[in-house]
Amino acid sequence: MATLGKRVRVIALGQQAAGDDAVGLAVLEWLRTRHAVSRDLLEEMELMVAPEASALVPLLETTAEVVVVDAMLDLPPGEVREFAPEDLARGGPQPMSSHGVGVGQAIALARLLAPETVSPSIRIVAVTVMRPERYEYGLSPVVAAAVPRAVERIFELLMRG
Repeated sequence: MATLGKRVRVIALGQQAAGDDAVGLAVLEWLRTRHAVSRDLLEEMELMVAPEASALVPLLETTAEVVVVDAMLDLPPGEVREFAPEDLARGGPQPMSSHGVGVGQAIALARLLAPETVSPSIRIVAVTVMRPERYEYGLSPVVAAAVPRAVERIFELLMRG
């Protein structure tokens, strides 16, 4: 039976009523219900939701490894990308935020406010999306097809440590 041998906190960002912005929530749901993982492996994972990036700040306070899953405005839609917080600090494409504070800013703020208690290992897995529509439920077909690939990327990065 495969195990990670460590605690992992997976935090999904997104809003159900914003179309493809809910991709992080769909990844979490896939992890909970459809991914063929052993019960032991799933028990090592703490699955959490943050409706927007500023809600990440207290959730990053853990000794566990953290993976943040979010949508990212970029083309083509449906690609899965992986970032370190330092990559976000350098600029370029960013996971999206509809509330002014981005993922990179939230991580930097958490590290500033609680440097001793923020996870020393944070990674971001993002799925590229076109601008989501408010009050639209469900993912576009191309973004929905990326959900299992995002789950696999999460497991790949956790297994390589």
